[in-house]
This record gives sequence, structure tokens and C-alpha cells, in this order.
Amino acid sequence: MKTFFVDHVNSNLITLSGDEHNHLKNVMRLQVGDNVKVVCGNEFNYFCTISEINKNSSVLKVDGRELNQANPKVNLTCYMALIKNDNLSLVVQKLTELGCSTFVPFESRYTVNKDKGAKSDKLSLISKQSLKQCGRSIPMQILPTQKLTNLTDMLSKHDLIIFANETEKSLSLTDALNQNSSSKNIAIIVGCEGGFEQSEIDYLVNQGAISVSLGSRILRAETASIMLSAIVLNHFKEYV
Repeated sequence: MKTFFVDHVNSNLITLSGDEHNHLKNVMRLQVGDNVKVVCGNEFNYFCTISEINKNSSVLKVDGRELNQANPKVNLTCYMALIKNDNLSLVVQKLTELGCSTFVPFESRYTVNKDKGAKSDKLSLISKQSLKQCGRSIPMQILPTQKLTNLTDMLSKHDLIIFANETEKSLSLTDALNQNSSSKNIAIIVGCEGGFEQSEIDYLVNQGAISVSLGSRILRAETASIMLSAIVLNHFKEYV
């Protein structure tokens, strides 16, 4: 069943317009009487029947709803330094599929790709598109780009913060997770291609972040964020 996203559902009739209407009418070529699913960012799936298809909008009749079973059970936030736009889009798509709750892009000393505005809006759209594929009804929340050293208040809300540090030699990700298995509000931090400078590492450690090694191979930033998210979510039983 095809899935469409709207901003809210507050009656038994839903109107699709813009890209969602175009997708229904001109891409999927659905017809009046076809059944579709609608999500709106809350915990429910809405099952609908197409009642009208007009030039600029479609009208759906809500037949019923059910609690979505694919939304994340683990509260995981990924803080990630800005990387090339295509790679950043890939990360947001995959983290939505994996089950991350929140994504916070940031600029650090070695960040090359700067946020010139509206980046969070573009990434939010990617997350909404991805949730329709993976079955979630609540998209990954995309926050505005931050400066790394301005994250103090946000990081203080987590009871476990792990950051991938290519210079770390003593503590593995597995050991760090095994020592913190009861955490509820978890954060991971991944730098850009150039990594972190020492003052940034010191800052993160002072915020309570645990520096971990991801192994003997140096991973691309997008690989590290996807792998780290999957391992952390699996450790905290997101996939059970």
C-alpha cells in the first residue's frame, strides 16, 4: 500500500497537494477508489480511500487508523559534522531507516561544507521521504546546524554520549556499550573527514562524552555514522 505524508490529520478527510498530490496522480497513477496509507508525524497510520483526484489536489477519506509499530523504541540522537551534501543526504536517509530519533548537524574546525541556510529543511524533507519507504510514521527530527562548542546544553540532556575518535587506542565501542547498558537517552557524535582537533576532543570529554575506537580501519564519516547508529541501536534492543 502506497504511503503519503501530510502535516496533520484532524478530520475524516485528508487533502493532498503539492509533491504528494503529484506523486499520487502523475507518478503512481492511482485512481479514485484505490486504498492508500497516510502518516502525519504522530504515532498512527491512517488507512484511506481516494475519493477525488483533481488538477491540483486529491481528497482521501479516512477509513481507520492503527498504532504504528515501526517507530523507534530507543531514543538515539546523532550529532554529525557537516560533510558533502550528497553524502549527508545519504546519512539522513539511512539513519531514518535504522531508527534514529534526532539528527543534529554541526560545524567544527575541519568542516569544509558550511551551512548557508535551509539545510535542515532539506534534510527534513529527505527524512520524510525515507520514512514512507521504511514504514515509520514519525520522521527523524532534524535540528538546525550548530557550532560544535555550542552543544553544551543539548549534550547535557543525554545519559550516554559516545563519540568516534580515530585517535582513541584504549577503549572500544563494544566495551563502552557494555559499561553503559542501562542508558535511556543516548547520543553519538561523528566528525567530518578531517576528524576533531585536540581542543574539540577535550571539549567533548569535558561534556561527558566517551571517546571510542571504531577499529583499526579509518572509516568515511558517512560510514562511521551509519555503522555506529546500527550497532548502538542493536545493543539497546531496537531490533528485538
